[in-house]
Amino acid sequence: MAELITLMLLYSATALILLLIWIQVAAAKAPHVCGSEKDRTHLGFSDRKELNMEYLVAYLILFAVCLLTVARIIPYQIPLVLVLIYAAKKQGKYKPDGLLPACHLYRIIYFYRQPWKDSAVQQFSGKNAGREILTAVLASQIMSNVSATLLLSGFTDNYRALIVGTNIGDLGTLIASMASLISFKYIAKENRNLRGKYLGIFTVLNIVFMIFLLILYFFLR
Repeated sequence: MAELITLMLLYSATALILLLIWIQVAAAKAPHVCGSEKDRTHLGFSDRKELNMEYLVAYLILFAVCLLTVARIIPYQIPLVLVLIYAAKKQGKYKPDGLLPACHLYRIIYFYRQPWKDSAVQQFSGKNAGREILTAVLASQIMSNVSATLLLSGFTDNYRALIVGTNIGDLGTLIASMASLISFKYIAKENRNLRGKYLGIFTVLNIVFMIFLLILYFFLR
């Protein structure tokens, strides 16, 4: 786990810096977005929602527990039980969107269990040497980075490049990341007329960020 954190630390820090720069630029160009309710209504957003501290604290705790699971400090059964308990407690107070997780799970199972995968690995294994990072980034754009990881893991032993590539591949198109799809659905729910504009800005910025991180990778290699 320490090796994984060390591997991705510089890329994560660079992405965070790029994001903070963009937030400052966007805020300077559109200060009225966070202004009066009249401005927000004009832009098509719903009324401002109060911050729910209970949700914030609960989600932060669950997130921390999930990180501990990824680090293999605690077993996966603990976050699973905690999530189920919290969901049961809040039943009826919110409407979870099960379609996106279901689609994501289907893609993972599909690419992991494909009968042609073993024969493809035998045929192409080793032919991708030196191109793992670009292959992982491009594959992530059309099947999501998690699915790309499962599919490409059998084709290479260069797991460092595969990890970096699929994490950088989290940027780019809307389908590359589950979180990106969720954010798009939130925007569409607020104002359907903003979908096209949001998608355009989102895609351009993600590609720019992705190029920066790819340049960083090849510079460090």
